[in-house]
Amino acid sequence: MKPMENDKKARDKKEKEKAEYAEGLKKTLTPLLFGVLAGIICFLIFVYTPYLVTTNVGLQKNLDNGTIPENLLDMFETKGSPLSDNVSITKQSNDKWLINDEENKNTYFIREKGEKLTIYLPPTSEDWLLIAILLILVQKFVYPLLHTSIKGAKDWIYISFMTLFCWFIGFTLLLMLLF
Repeated sequence: MKPMENDKKARDKKEKEKAEYAEGLKKTLTPLLFGVLAGIICFLIFVYTPYLVTTNVGLQKNLDNGTIPENLLDMFETKGSPLSDNVSITKQSNDKWLINDEENKNTYFIREKGEKLTIYLPPTSEDWLLIAILLILVQKFVYPLLHTSIKGAKDWIYISFMTLFCWFIGFTLLLMLLF
């Protein structure tokens, strides 16, 4: 009977190891996914919304030469933020320009997408971290749904760190794609 008891103990040990592995995987992948989700939400809310969109009818040549066409100046004025006379244009690549309005202390990023020029304001919000923190708190209600127990401060510190780390990396990568 001893061989059967040893087999049962070995099976129980394997099942326990599988359960611990599955729980550890949930505790690792959940904050990773929530962190990436927080980065995407921050990017979409605070950054990706264009300031202006215009058709690229001869504007690219003017921007390459360092001049802003009259119709683009009119669009800025219509939007309520007219450009001053002291404006510099820097070409960053074939499809990206930077407009620096030193007098009004504004900077605009222009990106060519097909036949359109999209103009973005630089990200200025200070609420980005709140999104990540909110998604850390949401996880408190997600783990019971995943049948995963969180034991003590050590687990929460790990979950918080992983979520913030993945938020930072995801958000930074998205910013690098746009700018």
